[in-house]
Amino acid sequence: MLRKSAFAFLFASAIFTIACQPKPEPDNRPAEQSAIRTLDEQWSAIAGKNDLDATLAYYADDAVLLPPNAPIASDKKSIHDSWAGLLGPFTAVSWKATKVEVSKSGDLGYLYGTYKLAITDPKGRAVLNDTGKILEVWKKQFDGTWKCMVDTYNSDLPVSPAPAAQK
Repeated sequence: MLRKSAFAFLFASAIFTIACQPKPEPDNRPAEQSAIRTLDEQWSAIAGKNDLDATLAYYADDAVLLPPNAPIASDKKSIHDSWAGLLGPFTAVSWKATKVEVSKSGDLGYLYGTYKLAITDPKGRAVLNDTGKILEVWKKQFDGTWKCMVDTYNSDLPVSPAPAAQK
């Protein structure tokens, strides 16, 4: 009798333990990756229209921009100034994500891809035609939206040689 009671108790305990296990969260990474890709496409289109304020709206409040050949832009003003120096009536900029990944926890993501930048003078003559690479780190905000936390880019153009020293 004691054996049967012990077995029944162990069996019931096992069933209870299994039943009380937390259910695994669904894997929402594909949907989150799609959301980031869509936001990034919208961001590129907005920047392509040279809309400075709308371009800056994709950044989180504590974002940083790592522009090439310049100091880290670690506050809203310096990020604003960096973009203001780039966007303008004679600038065409766009980028496209190659790969988007989201963490298993679903609160961080990154993407990398390529950009194109063309700058002309007021007469329409090319001043710069550049292509390069981008890397963005995105973070899900408290309200469930995604914002860019870290943004960087660099050119595929070769580095210009240093000027020869004067003798």
